[in-house]
Amino acid sequence: MSLQTFVLENDEWVSRTISADELMRDNSSTRKAGRPPPSKPPTCGVLTRTIVDSPVIRWVLPVQLRSARYNDVALISDHSVQICELGHDRQLQDIVKKNDFGSRIRNVVVMGSPQYSRKANEGTDDGTHIKTEDSDTKVPDLGTTAPGHRDVNSLLPPQLLILVLERGDLVFLFLRQGSSGDSHNWEWVPSTHKVPGQRLVYPGFHMAIDPSSTFLTLACSENLFIVYQLESMENLRGQYRQGFPLQPIKSRIARSVKGIIHKIEFLHPTHGNEVQVILLIIMIQPEVSKLAVLEWDSKADMSQIFHQEIKGYRLDEDFRMPLLVVPLKVRNAFLIITERITATCSDILSGPPVFVQFELANRDDTELHHGTREPLWTAWTRPIRHPPYHDKKDVIYLAREDGLINFLECGDESEIETSVSMGSVDCNIDTAFASLFHLFADVLVTGGDSGPGAVWNVEARQSLQRIGSIPNWSPTVDFALTIDLTSRAVEEHSADSSTVPLSNSRSVVSLRPDKVFACSGRGITGAITEFRYGIQARIGLDLTYSSNIRHCWAISDFDGASEDGFYLLLALPNGSAVLHLSRDLSEASEKDHDAVPYDLSSTTLAAQETSDAVVQVTSNYITVVTPSGYYQNLISELIKDYTAVVADAAIREYEVALAVYSGSVFKIVLLGIQDSEVSLQHVFDVQGEVTCLAIEKFGSDPVVLAGTRQGEESTLAIYPATSEQQVPVAPILVKLHPTAMARGSNARKAADNDIFGALTSLIHVQGDSPSKHVIVAGTRSGDVLTIRLDQSRPGSYEMNRDRFGASPSHVFSGSVVGDPEIVLVCCDAELAILAAEEIQRVWPTDGDRPSMSCPPINSVAPLYNLLPEYGKSTMVMIAGPRIMVTDLQRRPKPVPRYFPLGGTPVKILYSSRLEALVTVVSKDGLPSLHFLDPVTGHDLSQPLERKKVSGAYEYYDVEYITGLGNADTRAISLATWTYRAAGIRGDWIVLAMRRRDNESLLLIISAESENAPSQTAGIHRRVRFWTKFDRKIRDGPIWSVATDESGVFLCVGNQVQYHIIEDNRFKVVRQHELPSPASWMQVVNRRLHVFTTKHSLVILDYKSAPTPDGEQMIRLHTDDTCRNSLHSIEVGTSPNTITILSDPMCGIHGLWAPPEDERPLKLVFQAELQASVRRFARGYTRALWGSFKNRPRFGCIQSGPVGSDILGLTIDGSIQHFSLLNEDAWRFLRFIQNLALRSPMICPHLISLSSNDDDDESFGIEPNLDPKSNMQVDGDILQRCVERRALALLVSKPQHMQRLRELLKPLDEENVLEATREPPYQDAPYIKLAYRILAYYLAPVL
Repeated sequence: MSLQTFVLENDEWVSRTISADELMRDNSSTRKAGRPPPSKPPTCGVLTRTIVDSPVIRWVLPVQLRSARYNDVALISDHSVQICELGHDRQLQDIVKKNDFGSRIRNVVVMGSPQYSRKANEGTDDGTHIKTEDSDTKVPDLGTTAPGHRDVNSLLPPQLLILVLERGDLVFLFLRQGSSGDSHNWEWVPSTHKVPGQRLVYPGFHMAIDPSSTFLTLACSENLFIVYQLESMENLRGQYRQGFPLQPIKSRIARSVKGIIHKIEFLHPTHGNEVQVILLIIMIQPEVSKLAVLEWDSKADMSQIFHQEIKGYRLDEDFRMPLLVVPLKVRNAFLIITERITATCSDILSGPPVFVQFELANRDDTELHHGTREPLWTAWTRPIRHPPYHDKKDVIYLAREDGLINFLECGDESEIETSVSMGSVDCNIDTAFASLFHLFADVLVTGGDSGPGAVWNVEARQSLQRIGSIPNWSPTVDFALTIDLTSRAVEEHSADSSTVPLSNSRSVVSLRPDKVFACSGRGITGAITEFRYGIQARIGLDLTYSSNIRHCWAISDFDGASEDGFYLLLALPNGSAVLHLSRDLSEASEKDHDAVPYDLSSTTLAAQETSDAVVQVTSNYITVVTPSGYYQNLISELIKDYTAVVADAAIREYEVALAVYSGSVFKIVLLGIQDSEVSLQHVFDVQGEVTCLAIEKFGSDPVVLAGTRQGEESTLAIYPATSEQQVPVAPILVKLHPTAMARGSNARKAADNDIFGALTSLIHVQGDSPSKHVIVAGTRSGDVLTIRLDQSRPGSYEMNRDRFGASPSHVFSGSVVGDPEIVLVCCDAELAILAAEEIQRVWPTDGDRPSMSCPPINSVAPLYNLLPEYGKSTMVMIAGPRIMVTDLQRRPKPVPRYFPLGGTPVKILYSSRLEALVTVVSKDGLPSLHFLDPVTGHDLSQPLERKKVSGAYEYYDVEYITGLGNADTRAISLATWTYRAAGIRGDWIVLAMRRRDNESLLLIISAESENAPSQTAGIHRRVRFWTKFDRKIRDGPIWSVATDESGVFLCVGNQVQYHIIEDNRFKVVRQHELPSPASWMQVVNRRLHVFTTKHSLVILDYKSAPTPDGEQMIRLHTDDTCRNSLHSIEVGTSPNTITILSDPMCGIHGLWAPPEDERPLKLVFQAELQASVRRFARGYTRALWGSFKNRPRFGCIQSGPVGSDILGLTIDGSIQHFSLLNEDAWRFLRFIQNLALRSPMICPHLISLSSNDDDDESFGIEPNLDPKSNMQVDGDILQRCVERRALALLVSKPQHMQRLRELLKPLDEENVLEATREPPYQDAPYIKLAYRILAYYLAPVL
């Protein structure tokens, strides 16, 4: 068959005959040529890491895992164990944390008996106390060095912690001191054993250990339990002493039962019968519950114990499902507590259980109760008593979920002897409840999953006294960042890490980190929580002086005994002052000038206390004070220059350096002190201005360090301080200019205008060897310079810069807190700690004022020499006129700040226009809208009602705006609406409320800020707000809301509706039917992204004209896989923008939309987290010193505006951080993670090696692109690799080191490996680069 047709040839139409096959072939070619091949999704991975751990504590257990000398407690969450010590001040001090389990902790018990002292005079030289046994014979301090032993870890501690993991592992834990010998460095020693049986349902759902720690029971949720016979602690100590790994399990036996295992507990044996073991089991069967009791001799054969069928006694309906079963130490008895009944049961071995009911005192609900039914009893604890006390009595504290605590006393001859209500605590109590040991009182620790926990002091016949708090901001349902775009004036900055090579840096105009706020807690404990991370400094004493203070020094009072107190010498702007503080810090008084031997008429420049004297240098005098008297010397007479002005001074031991300005020139004068007499030693001529001074030691040689300024150039001058006066001295001059970089560095040449400000302060930090020295300098421009000198290479030095702020920075030696290897920095009214390459912010906190903002710190001073009993971490902080005595914690952690609301916050956003947090709060079931100041936490709200009177609007103060304050409404969505349409400009707040099953309410709210009169003290600005529009939606419940410049998108039921304002009324102009309701919607690039509850992401075009078939919104992309969605965020840059979607099953999914329409979404990566992400957000949250490094480097894909980060808030209160990785970065990081998963150092509970240890493919060492879950890199694992400096060990095999070299080459942006690319290879440069890359990706975000 042929056809006649016309074709265009040589610009002319000609007739041609073609066959049907030719025609079909041509049409096919035309279609293929006209439609390009589909685009391919990008290849990228995602780095997930936890930057704030969940604060929820599941268990609180007193446990001595270190030795008997420590009064420790374990705070155990779903994924970590935190050990704290109860100090002499009854405050909990963090000791060590373990979070490398790799699986959720299902249950936990303590093995062994504690060794506490009951007598204040029993103790060691350091004031700690060791328990005397019942026979009054002394026992060695278990876990510490015994006589004749040099090894501090030669003995096992008194107790072990036993955990069962969700993965099925049984883990025995204790602590030993680290190999470094640091008393603050403790290491975990685990012993892991697999629970047998792959088909067990939730092994460890119940867990119990008998009072003698001989038997351990793990029970499944139904049908089966396992009894382990354990080695005695004496045998385990023998194993450990001989260097063998612990084998705590002697044998085991499994036993099946019929029904659900509801409770399983060991009862206490009859007094004197220590070999008796009693196991109680409550089983629930259809329509009946049974209580079974098993008794055996601990010396009997395990295999013969459970051969008989377990039948049990039938329980009455009232006792069928008890909340708690509490074993008592008398009469084999136990308490059984149900929702409505409390009873005791004793002599259970003699026959069927007989329950004797009793009433608990004060069963009324507290204001912390959230439910409609009676509150439940949730936990119990046994206070620690002298062992003979329990021969005839037992005491128990019972805790209820709404904070009520009841004290019970039971006797051996009667049932309940005492039932006393201890009152209620101001926190909810879940399973986290324990009593800690103290010589003079009980110390209770309470905690729950809703709101902060607390530490309580319980003294005899006294009410509960709150003495501490335990942070908890869960549950968290929403969060917001205070994004301030006006502070983003940052010039481009290339940086390696938080320590920036000088020649790579440029100036920064201004940058204020965004603050992170979240809705937290419920009921009266509800609050807005500000997330802060760093080193906490607990304020013990807070005084306010009458004027601002520049600096202070703590010195001895030679006129009184040391027990009477000490002095604080204050440097004021125009003079000095002396305060006397009592030793217990309870009293403070100012001394008159005549009452103290110090010069108070002029400003103190420096002061120091030696072993037998105090030296004070002011602008006029040098005063030497000794116990026998004082000597005051006029400086002008000492230097024989009566026109000289002293600009600065420094003191070290018995040497004083002065920066003197005279006759338009500066000089440095060195003076010596001998027998209280001050003499001139040397005068150094200086070129330029002396801006700061310090006297330090290079080895054993004292030197004078001086910062000088001449023109625009800053110089560090180093003068030997041992030369005689007649000998001319040539100082070592270090020119501090960016062009003067360390020789051999890989930095590029700096810009000529990149200069430093004058130096403000100098300190010396010992280097790696005696010939190497590190000088740290503060500058007037806010930089902190780290200068590394090598005396073996004169003229050679390295220099790095950290930018701390815009105002002058001042540095202080870490000796202030007993650690000379760190540096304290004050800049921009903030205090930070610089340690090696890590910088942490210091957050002073006051337990009585949880909403207190961080005070502006300008100086610090040590207190340890005068108050050694308070520890080296006690110091004085100066904040303007405030004097604060603080206790600095040793490890960084979340330091939250709370804005109490008195209700449950459910929604939050930040309005940059109003500079306020906007939150919806439910108080007693009534929703209300509040505006909070993010700096002070003050409520700025002024709700108004608008009424139109005579053609004009009038406003009236009301308690609730229109639409709020109704008990049957619930907030669903809160958003801002920037309206720009029909010639109207509006900045409104959109609030969607759900009223009934099929009815909702849409509120459009206007708000404006009204400044308070500046002269009115105590009056804050107000935010006036009122309902502008309100519309009832009767089509169904509102699920989510989104806005654009012209209208509002509502998901009503399964339908998306687009509402616009027309003639002051809302009108639906477009709508689209969804397969399931939308949990979240947002407008992205003029397209509507809809995230459905069951059908993943749907992308709609709502701008184009409707289709011929009537579709008002065109469906452009859908997911071919059904995914449940919670929230999402767009990351990356076009055309490779990726949508990160979270689901309720702890997963996140990276979806890519092809540029071609009507193509399905492509999955780029998947990741699994420990909790579901409720909300994503993007912001600039890093501190100023960390913002420089936050530029795409080392394969990091830019996920948004430069310098921003992606955060995710989970329901349990943790915050996750997300980074996109290109394929090279993903392969390198995933390779390190795969190696770490096999390392017992990094993942001790995930190790599963086969006999073929060299087969890398079988263990997945090489990264694989499939499945997409492999594209996740776990930053928490990488963090442990860095903290434990494990890279060299991970790549110790030659094939692993070779692969590391290959993976690092594409990431070597600065060609630091250029010299090592040819054999013989050197491993050190590769390891160093690998650590640099890890430091970049794991840098602090908060």
